Amino acid sequence: MKRLTGALCALSCLAFAAAASAQAVDPGIEKLARSYEQAWARGDAAGVAAHYTDNALSVNADGVQQGRAAIQALMVKNFTGPWKGTTLAVHLGKSQPLGVDTVLHEGTYEVVGVKGPDGKPVPIHGSYLNTVVKKAGAYLIAGHMAFAPPPPGMTPTR
Repeated sequence: MKRLTGALCALSCLAFAAAASAQAVDPGIEKLARSYEQAWARGDAAGVAAHYTDNALSVNADGVQQGRAAIQALMVKNFTGPWKGTTLAVHLGKSQPLGVDTVLHEGTYEVVGVKGPDGKPVPIHGSYLNTVVKKAGAYLIAGHMAFAPPPPGMTPTR
């Protein structure tokens, strides 16, 4: 009887975990992502930066930016340089609540329209990990980390 009870408990836990992982993305995170994409498509550095908290920390290929103002300054440089006229596609992944108004969220991204010095398209894609916080009923990014996959042939084998 104890084994049956233990097996049923384990089965219930697995079913609950499967149901939780199959849940749809929080509509607030979906709204954040789509609004971020729209600001990017407009080349709106202030609009992109508005998606971050005042003291956000962002880590990416451009280095570390601390605070909304630093993120906006970087986006101004990017939108007048290599990212000018590009679009961003955010593909939402999994979320993990960290508290009442704090969520850890991961996904992937793709920047379309980047051209190298030779004028040829340069594929830019990778993964991100955001810590988002709810302020005044909407999510803002408090922590952001974006990373690109290693070059071909450099991926560790499993």
